[in-house]
Amino acid sequence: MASPISPISPTSPNLLDDPSAVTDRAPVRPDYPVRTGRLALRPVRAGDLDAIHAHRSLPEVARYLPHEPHTREATRQTLERMLAGEALAEPGDWLDLAVETGTGRVVGEVLLKRDGRAPLTGEVGFVFHPDVLGTGIPTEAVTAVLGLAFDTFGWHRVFGVCTVQDTASAALMRRVGMRHEAVARDDVHRKGGWQSTSQFAVLAAEWRRGRPRPADEQAVDALTAAFYAAFTRVGGGAVTLDAARAVLAPDAVIERVAEDGSVDRMDVDAFLAPREALLNGPGLTDFTEVEVAATTLVADGRATRSGRYFKWGVRDGVPFSAWGRKTFRFGTASGTWLIESFAWTDEPETAAAD
Repeated sequence: MASPISPISPTSPNLLDDPSAVTDRAPVRPDYPVRTGRLALRPVRAGDLDAIHAHRSLPEVARYLPHEPHTREATRQTLERMLAGEALAEPGDWLDLAVETGTGRVVGEVLLKRDGRAPLTGEVGFVFHPDVLGTGIPTEAVTAVLGLAFDTFGWHRVFGVCTVQDTASAALMRRVGMRHEAVARDDVHRKGGWQSTSQFAVLAAEWRRGRPRPADEQAVDALTAAFYAAFTRVGGGAVTLDAARAVLAPDAVIERVAEDGSVDRMDVDAFLAPREALLNGPGLTDFTEVEVAATTLVADGRATRSGRYFKWGVRDGVPFSAWGRKTFRFGTASGTWLIESFAWTDEPETAAAD
């Protein structure tokens, strides 16, 4: 992570009284390259065309980006715009940095945008080649660029945005310490349809404090994630709900609340059996459900988690999507957390945009 060029004290009186005064004193260009344990972050170059095209041309990368998979000409035009992004001299400027490994390979890009309206705030963005996912490289690179925002530029707040379907980007922003703040429903229109987005953010004080969440909250996070992930079906592959059963207490009580307020109560087997059959049937060939916002309260060996979820898939060849709410109640026995009950309400389905 880069060291500050001109250190700025976060407790300086004029930072609190007049943020614009700090903006005037802060550096606008890092000391390149910005080095981490395995990486170098530096401005993109004309010679990066092949490396950047290698990931921006992939359908799985472009799926959640505003553009379709790049042609080589589209990558060249994007690169020309990025070449100017070496500094954050003016509000609205982008800083576009190539992520280079120790072997000299460019495996992605990280970006900072200086907010045009509020001093000392900005946006982070990133895109990586799929073959470095799971290596820790994306986390290392985004951590480094957040260090630039707070330690070099003296920013107060950084936010990031992804579509609700882009669970990998959401997970990355959580890993680097960003909090989920909001879901904006159908707020962008791209690729032939409306898409909902999730917003994450982190403040300078949170970044410097770096306090981990309590172990009980992390345990509840893990159980919730495991429960949702158990119901994923991709490309018609076989699904078992053993992972969902493993996080449910044997005597768990499950309730589905209909739109008219009526309640369908069931035990674990009555809940899992028909859903496993549906997931493995010929109709529902693809299905994913993810939590996009939640509040967790933990006290005295009990926990309650209330949140919104988003689901999408393909049924009988037709894409669909829907929102809903779930409230989980957890208990712990002998140090092991389990879901003791939950209730959910589905909202009406809509045709999913590609």
